[in-house]
Amino acid sequence: MKNKLHIVVTGERETTRSYVMSKHSLATTILASVSVVITLAFFTFMGLRHSQQYGEAQNKLAQARQQLQAAQERVERVDAIIAEQVAEKEAEFAAIVGDLQQKSEKREELLSSALGELKTKSEIVESILKTVGIKTTIKESSKNSGGPFTPLTQDSYEDLIFKLDHSLDIIKSVPLGTPVYGAITSLYGRRIDPINNEVAFHSGIDISKRTGTSIATTADGVVSEKGYNDGHGNYVVVDHGKGFRTRYFHMKKSLVKKGDRVKRGQVIGQVGSTGRSTGPHLHYEIHYNAKSVNPLKFVRIARNVPSAGK
Repeated sequence: MKNKLHIVVTGERETTRSYVMSKHSLATTILASVSVVITLAFFTFMGLRHSQQYGEAQNKLAQARQQLQAAQERVERVDAIIAEQVAEKEAEFAAIVGDLQQKSEKREELLSSALGELKTKSEIVESILKTVGIKTTIKESSKNSGGPFTPLTQDSYEDLIFKLDHSLDIIKSVPLGTPVYGAITSLYGRRIDPINNEVAFHSGIDISKRTGTSIATTADGVVSEKGYNDGHGNYVVVDHGKGFRTRYFHMKKSLVKKGDRVKRGQVIGQVGSTGRSTGPHLHYEIHYNAKSVNPLKFVRIARNVPSAGK
């Protein structure tokens, strides 16, 4: 009986029930109950802890989502800014391309116009030279030369520039215009000599003007002669190169010396009546390749020179 535990339960109607349990079973039951309680307490604690960790994780996830959303919004704003800047740059680029295209079209238009003007001027200069009997043939030699072959089309910009430069180089030496403005009293060629009234050859033209009137050279050159003789009076000879020389006779006085370089239109002396002369005038001669030519066509053709130089 010492190892037995008696449990008596009394009801409200005075009913009594008794339970007998050994001490060993009771200890086992109590131990099992304590184990269950401890287990429940442990799992409850772990559940609470996991619940807390889950809550913290949820909070962190929410924060991460907020940060991600904020980052996405920043990315969207940056994308919008980049798109706006790209659109602006594209508009600027399109404007630049349009401007360049307009300039290119304008350049082509100007180049075409310039080419037409260049061709016209080249034709005028060549016409002047042809009128006064000067050949513009360009002599070239193939000796000691070479290089790659680059074809050049007729009347191209480069071709016209080449021809015009060559023609202008020649025309600088061509005496054009009149050295003094006045009445022409004696023409080139056959005439009746004013001193002895005999038929003679006149190698220039006589231009009447009052004494002291300025005389201008008709092309660039160098004074090759200066002096006095009984037939020419005071005279000056200018060498213009390319075979051209001009001679100025009967001057009152000359204003240059031998070796001076002179420009077209530069005053070189004054009208007079020195030497074999019947009155104040200028005897003007043009020589080409050592032969006298009629100065009158060089005087008349000069009206085309301003057109060639514009």
